Parts: sequence; structure tokens; C-alpha cells
Amino acid sequence: MKKIAIMILIIFMSTLLLTNVGYAIDIPLRVVVNGEEVNFPDAQPFIDANGRTQTPARFIGEALGATVTWDGNAKKAVFEKSETTLVLFIGKREYEVNGQKKQMDTEALLIEGRTFVPARYVAEAFGATVSWNAAIKTVYINMDKTGKVENEGDTREVAGFIVPKDIDLVVGPGTKDSSYEATFTINFLKNDVEKQKDDMEKILLQKFSEDTVKEIMSVVRTKVKDTDVIEERYFYDKKTGQYMYMPKSWPLRGSTITLYIYKKGVVPF
Repeated sequence: MKKIAIMILIIFMSTLLLTNVGYAIDIPLRVVVNGEEVNFPDAQPFIDANGRTQTPARFIGEALGATVTWDGNAKKAVFEKSETTLVLFIGKREYEVNGQKKQMDTEALLIEGRTFVPARYVAEAFGATVSWNAAIKTVYINMDKTGKVENEGDTREVAGFIVPKDIDLVVGPGTKDSSYEATFTINFLKNDVEKQKDDMEKILLQKFSEDTVKEIMSVVRTKVKDTDVIEERYFYDKKTGQYMYMPKSWPLRGSTITLYIYKKGVVPF
């Protein structure tokens, strides 16, 4: 009698396990933009070999408020919104944002005549934050999270910047009521000041023009020792229309270099 009861329990547990596994597999992949689920009427999003969510180009672009066009000869998808133009090339990891070449860890795909693009790179090109809930297979895209911090893997996102977690450079968000969206701080008490400067340059280039970043870094690199001085100054980036402010860096042991990134539309003087 005991053996029969054990067999029944085993069969019940196996059935329950298989039912749960089947249920997990059947959960559809979803993309939610600003709280609204994106409708894909025919071709559906999927996870590619690199672990990225691929979505039909037109529908993800339109959900983000962008105009999407396809160049069949060049095999590229072009997304345009306000002052931002994103170009993704089929089969290539190199892409362009306002003419600036960048690299991603996957590529756009052409499947049965339909263009698929990685949702994260498209969304982030237009300043959105992206998060992933594996339990319910859902990509969340928020166009209104300026100044927020999102963590994922070895990086975190601060006001649209992708920041490695293992660096000494301090990148922080502005507060809700502040006029700036992010701050960058180089600390001369840290071991490798030059590496902090290099990291600052790389991260700023994610968003601002090369000319603006070059101007900023030419000032930053004049302070080699903590006893050197940098006078306060402002910077303006034509690409994003944003101002930046660098307060005076005093000749003190353990001094810092700080750069404030003002929110769009804020004129500090």
C-alpha cells in the first residue's frame, strides 16, 4: 500500500513539474514602452544567439516615436526622431548615431524579408532606459527616466550613460529637483587618475559630440597632479543642446575634478 502511495506521489509531482515547465516555455516575449505593451501583428520578437531581444524594426521604432525607413541597396534601417538619427546595418555590429560610429554586441537581422533590430540599442540611442525581467520575459523601455540608475550585469545606466561598475570614476545621477541629470567626478585620492580620465572620455562619447568631449578632456588633462588648478568653466554640446559646468578644481591634496551635466533645456546663466 505504501509503495502504491509513493508511486502516485511521484506521478503527481512529475506531472506538476512538466506542467510548470511547459507553462514557462509558453510565456510570450513582450516589449513594454512607457507602460504600454507594443503590439507586433505578425513577426514576433525573439532572443538572438547573443542574448539580445530582436524586434521588428518598424514597430519598435514607431513605439519610441521615431520614423523608420529601409534602404534596400545599403541594407540598413534608419531611425529618425528630433535631432537623433540612428542607422543599423544588416549583419554588422557597427552602427551610427548622428554619424558617430559605435559598436554593439549583436547585429540587425533580415529574416524572411523582415528587418529585426536589437531593442536595447535602438531605445538607448534615443535616451531611453531599458530593463529586462527574465521571469516574465519582458523588456521594459522607459523614455522618461532621465537621471535614474538601472543596473544590469557588469554595467549600470546613469541618465542614458552606460557605466562599468568596476571603475574608480564616479558617475552619479542628479536628484529629481536638481537642474542637472548627472555628475562625473575624478578623485585624486584614487590610484589611477589617468584611467579615470580615459573612462570619463569614453563614457561622455556615448552621448556628446567628439568636439565637445575633446574640449572637455583638454581641460581635464591639464590637471596632472592634485596641486594643479583648473578654473571654472562652462561647455555646450550642439548635438544634444545641453550645457555642462566644471567648477574650479583647487590645488589641494585629494582634490577632485567634477563635471555637471545639465538637463536639456536648462540654461545655467
